[in-house]
Amino acid sequence: MAHPKEYSLSGLWGKLGLDVPTLVLMAKGALPSVIFTAAYQATPVAKTYSTLGYVVSIIAALSLCILPQAKLVQLTVQNSIAVALAAATSLLGVWTATRARAHYPSPPRQRYNASASAVSAAWLFVVIWLANLLKARIPSLALPVIMYTIFVSIIYTNGGLYTMPQAINAVVLMLKCFFTGYGLAFAVGMIVFPVNCRQIWWKVFAGYLLTSKQLLVEQKNFLRQHETMGTEEGKKSAAALAALEKAHADLFTKLSTELPMAKREIALGRYLTSDLQEAYRLVRATLLPLQGMTVILDIFNRAPRMDSEEDEKCPIPREEQLPEVMKTLHEPYERIVGMCGEAIEHVLLTMKLKSPPKKPGGDEEAPSMEPGEEGFCQTLEEKVQEFYNTRAGDVRTYFTPSKAAKTQDTAEGISAEVYMDEKRRSELYLVLFMEYLLYNAAKSLLGLARFAEEKKQQGVIDSTRLVYPTAKRLKKWLRSMASDCNDDIVDVSDVCAVRVPGLGGIAPKKDPEHLPARNSLQKLGNLIAVFTEGISSSESGFGLRVACATLAVALPAYFESSYIFFTEQRLVWGLIVIAIGMSPTSGASLIGFVGRVAGTVIATVLALINWYIVDGITPGVISFLWFFVAIEFYFVIKHPTLIQSTLTALVTHIIIVCYELQVRKIGNEVSARGGQPVLSINEIGPHRLLVTIGGLCVAMIFTIFPYPTTTRSLIRTSVSSSLFLLARTYSITLSLLQLRIHGTAGDESDKNSPGRRYEKARVKLLTESFLANDSLRSQIEFTGYEPSLRGRFPREQYDGVLEGVRNITSYLSIISYASRTFSMGGEWAEDLSTLLRNVDTQMDKITSLLCLLSASLASGNPLPPSLSLPAPFRLARAMEERDGGVRLDHLVEPGFVAFAVVQVAIGVMRDDLVRVIGMVEELVGRVEFPEERSSLDDLKVEVP
Repeated sequence: MAHPKEYSLSGLWGKLGLDVPTLVLMAKGALPSVIFTAAYQATPVAKTYSTLGYVVSIIAALSLCILPQAKLVQLTVQNSIAVALAAATSLLGVWTATRARAHYPSPPRQRYNASASAVSAAWLFVVIWLANLLKARIPSLALPVIMYTIFVSIIYTNGGLYTMPQAINAVVLMLKCFFTGYGLAFAVGMIVFPVNCRQIWWKVFAGYLLTSKQLLVEQKNFLRQHETMGTEEGKKSAAALAALEKAHADLFTKLSTELPMAKREIALGRYLTSDLQEAYRLVRATLLPLQGMTVILDIFNRAPRMDSEEDEKCPIPREEQLPEVMKTLHEPYERIVGMCGEAIEHVLLTMKLKSPPKKPGGDEEAPSMEPGEEGFCQTLEEKVQEFYNTRAGDVRTYFTPSKAAKTQDTAEGISAEVYMDEKRRSELYLVLFMEYLLYNAAKSLLGLARFAEEKKQQGVIDSTRLVYPTAKRLKKWLRSMASDCNDDIVDVSDVCAVRVPGLGGIAPKKDPEHLPARNSLQKLGNLIAVFTEGISSSESGFGLRVACATLAVALPAYFESSYIFFTEQRLVWGLIVIAIGMSPTSGASLIGFVGRVAGTVIATVLALINWYIVDGITPGVISFLWFFVAIEFYFVIKHPTLIQSTLTALVTHIIIVCYELQVRKIGNEVSARGGQPVLSINEIGPHRLLVTIGGLCVAMIFTIFPYPTTTRSLIRTSVSSSLFLLARTYSITLSLLQLRIHGTAGDESDKNSPGRRYEKARVKLLTESFLANDSLRSQIEFTGYEPSLRGRFPREQYDGVLEGVRNITSYLSIISYASRTFSMGGEWAEDLSTLLRNVDTQMDKITSLLCLLSASLASGNPLPPSLSLPAPFRLARAMEERDGGVRLDHLVEPGFVAFAVVQVAIGVMRDDLVRVIGMVEELVGRVEFPEERSSLDDLKVEVP
């Protein structure tokens, strides 16, 4: 029996996530800094890097050798370009400073020159402004911008004192330090426990499949507990389902974001780039059916507030009808969950993503076919087809009225039409909605299983080869290094939006006259536009704030009476903290301020422990430096949201320890040659802490003054943009629906067909919408850390709008997914197309309404006095009036089932639109005019 302390320790170990891969990454991340610190103890190395040896250790740690190989290559290239630009701009700035010195010379033997210092200050201000403008516009370049900032800050604060030969020597030494740090990190990343993006992608792939299996099981359990929804057990089941749904979606997002780098990598592996793309396409096909089935949780939440006056406003069951519907779904869920689980097992075992289970011993006869065996897909496909063939009859039997069944004899003299009670129509639609998603979940996972078997038969899984990207993909990679676009997931680089006559919405069109130019001059112009377009933007304002705060701390370096004080007190540390640590909003800045101060305090304490635990003996200090830096890398790995605070702590620890080792190696005299007095281990830590706090305080001042840019002030505009994006998504999705119903979408496997171009534009808008909503939720979290100067922040209303936008976007995806069935044609689909020509879908009115909500929220103006949602279009009612009721023999028609799915989705979207309108009205209000009679009565006219 385990000792209680051992049990507690193992539990804590598990909660921290300290598994073997994490420990390996922690140890690996600390290696570059420690390797150079140890190498610096050799005299030739110490002479080469002189008083900047500790800078190499800092750069080696900031280069993040723990990244997978492709990402490490990309970061190293970006950092190298950033430092090369920093060296060029530094030399240019110093050269102009020396020209100013030549025009206005100082007295003999005086280093300081006012003109040269003024020019250096101007250069520092401009380059910090432009660098942070770029960081705000392209957040993925944050680390290269930090490298650039460190380099220019060190050079320009001494720019007024340099002669040109001295400047060249200083820049060359800095280049040696930076590129040595990059080289060490790159070598460690490529040699020591190398990890490539493909390995990570396939691990996430396996995790996604395992989570899919758990999600299906949890959905099944939730259905079986529908009668206990009001109890504690039911609430736990609902919470577990919601948590699994989020984890499942997060893993798919991880798959999407990791795919581009996995396809760009040169590595030994089993699968070609085309195999990764095909596997991702098949996984993407499983996402919507699996996620869509959790809509039952959403329906449970909606049922109590459903409008019972008009069924077609929201054609889903009322609260009292749900138990019967759930009972109807128990048996199909049981069958589908089993089939989907077998398909997932087959994929994992066939692709060697999971160890095969041990077969039971003895002479007992095993089942004829099990997951992982060749040919299992055929057995699984037969099960799925049997489910599809029998389920329509089961549903028809369940919904057939027991009495007064309406029949009509055909020429053969048998019953041809069976009608159901109209009151149960909503139950039928919901059952068909869920079973459509069930069937497509099984089909999509079956497609993935076929892919695995095919690769097994081709020998791909059992062989290893060198895989590398094509020249076209390398060009995409280089292009993506200067932007945030992921053109490997959705390639929309040459899509122009035009309106298709007669349909509305937006369709993509390739037009050579409108495509962006591909020559180098145009690309250079695009890069320049990043700066010129943002001169009056919020990004430019943020860059100016950072530049002002940086110059405020750097000012002592440019005055004759204080430049020595600036050098001696190492105020450049505070300047760098400002330049790399300011955030665009006050909420994020406040969190960052607390985090960096806490990180610096903790790092100071750890550095002193690092030194004194071995009584300052050099080999022991270096060994424990590796240990403590590895601990700090834990937070980089497990808590990436705290990366800026963690990096600040990391730099502090390395400065304190490596500086003391450097002084011990080169001596006090050489260490003080640059004008900085030597500090002991007990002095440098508190000094570093004070300078850091001072720099962060200045950063907070310029975040608040001349006026605070709060997260709250940005949210309204961002939510407005999200609503406008939803309007575009709604328009294009409903236009695509009409194309498919009318049969004019064409062959969607053809990239030039109307349906394919609409779908491509829809996916682009969908991706933008999800990214925007995720960013908004992060922003809203920051509002809790900002002071309430203008009253309570209406977080509930903004949360309600975002939830509505997310739900509508999800149901639009379901509509697009289901409407593909209409393109297959058939008699029923033709009848639907004929009816649709005579029914007003209200699409333009709803799109206009969403645009109105967006504009009202952006401007802060109240909504018009009379604003209501357009009446629902009567497509289902028109179909029933033509047929005389709901015909159950339509259940064998794939188009009818897809039609039921679209009806449910449109009805639920209507409910969300009503809620969004209400939330926006609470935020901006509504115009109210007095009645005409009362206005006339109140009017008084004086007669002279």
